[in-house]
Amino acid sequence: MMKNMTKEEMDHLLNTVGDGVLALSSGDVPYCIPFGFVYIKDTVYLSLFPMGRKWEIINKNNRVCFNVFCWNDDHSEWSSVVIDGRIVQVRDLQEIELVVKANMEKVGLDPATYLDKRMAMYRKTIDNPAALKIFRIEAERMGGKKMKTLIGS
Repeated sequence: MMKNMTKEEMDHLLNTVGDGVLALSSGDVPYCIPFGFVYIKDTVYLSLFPMGRKWEIINKNNRVCFNVFCWNDDHSEWSSVVIDGRIVQVRDLQEIELVVKANMEKVGLDPATYLDKRMAMYRKTIDNPAALKIFRIEAERMGGKKMKTLIGS
């Protein structure tokens, strides 16, 4: 039987799973792509290059759906969080630095050698339309479900 996840369970999933799927919509045509992300203070952040199909769609429709999913260790239960909202570019350098630090921690990079270089790159390229950008999903709705598997029972 499917159960709603608590806020704490959803936060735990979003803080421990490495990747999610970003769903976009161009008219009646859906488009989904996998993304690494960080979750800070109830907000999902993504780094992306503003180009290609995803960018064309976001410029027409910034409404998105983001899904994070995982199984428990013995594959007897799955958990999933779905966030609906709008994807918006982050332009504040202090907020960008929070995201860079969280991402460094998530992937195990050394702040001593990485943080200054990365922040210099963002400061230099903030107005370059082709450069890597950080976006946040401004959530309008977030929900989580978990369910024991029926296989073998």
